[in-house]
Amino acid sequence: MFENEEYSRVIPFNNGKKESELIIYQETITDVGGVIWDSALMTIHYFFKNPEQFFGKKILELGSGTGVCGIALAALGAEVIITDLPERIPLIQKNVATNSHLTSNRIQVQVLDWMKDKIPDSLDLVLAVDCVYYNSTISPLINLLKTCDAKETIIVSEERDIGEASVAQKTFFKNINEFFELTPISHEDLDPDYCAEDIIIGRLIKKP
Repeated sequence: MFENEEYSRVIPFNNGKKESELIIYQETITDVGGVIWDSALMTIHYFFKNPEQFFGKKILELGSGTGVCGIALAALGAEVIITDLPERIPLIQKNVATNSHLTSNRIQVQVLDWMKDKIPDSLDLVLAVDCVYYNSTISPLINLLKTCDAKETIIVSEERDIGEASVAQKTFFKNINEFFELTPISHEDLDPDYCAEDIIIGRLIKKP
């Protein structure tokens, strides 16, 4: 039996006032949630390029994995609730603690099970980055997003071309089209050094 080890990644950024860096631990043996994927890097650099859009906002992240996106938002001055399943919480808590000098107690870490829990009210933004991997989670995720009253939802998803993740992704975007319009985020708002054509990043706007 191999022991699951952790390794860290340093991510430099500017919070609008000074140069800083996030330190994010990842796991060597993990499912999809224990590492920083390209979609997360693209997302946080979008945040870093547009910090004024997120300062002071109340934000909840679904399926956070390592916690990197939520931690980045808190470092820019947002009030953030980072959520995932129980098995992911210890890594998130470690990363939150490691970067606490940047986030000033602006982060809550909570378990949120899409099958039975609800998104809290009165949020400015719900964030979902690479949350679609399994067919069994499609309906619960769509129901969560349908029933929440957040002012805005941003969804990010790297296009998959093989396996269950590919099928699940296609099904999700087909089904969610019944309830939401997906509006891509402008390329001008993205960091050109962290931008990929195979990563979908956009806002979900509820249809009347």
